[in-house]
Amino acid sequence: MKRPAVKDHLQKVQGAYVSEVSANQAVYKAQALDVAFDLMMNAKSESVRARMAEFLASDGKTPQVSVHVDARHGPSGYEYARPGQKIVQIVDSDDGNPDQGTTRPAVGGIAAPD
Repeated sequence: MKRPAVKDHLQKVQGAYVSEVSANQAVYKAQALDVAFDLMMNAKSESVRARMAEFLASDGKTPQVSVHVDARHGPSGYEYARPGQKIVQIVDSDDGNPDQGTTRPAVGGIAAPD
């Protein structure tokens, strides 16, 4: 790279590459949007479909911050206490008397729904 002819040739090749990529940027963006739309419509994973919907809604711009959001609801079905785990009784009463009011068993410190 010490020879001026080599430096000139390298700069010329780099400049041609940058201008070619810049010229084809619109084509690449259109192809990316087509692929994103196809994924949004046909992906089996709900998270992939949601990400593609966000990508398309943002006009192809990627978010500055990636935040994981778990859209699944809380535990459903039967819950059991593991061996050695404490079961907590939550008592809801106005006068503080645990014999009156509604009692809901809780597992792992989280109250079970009524």
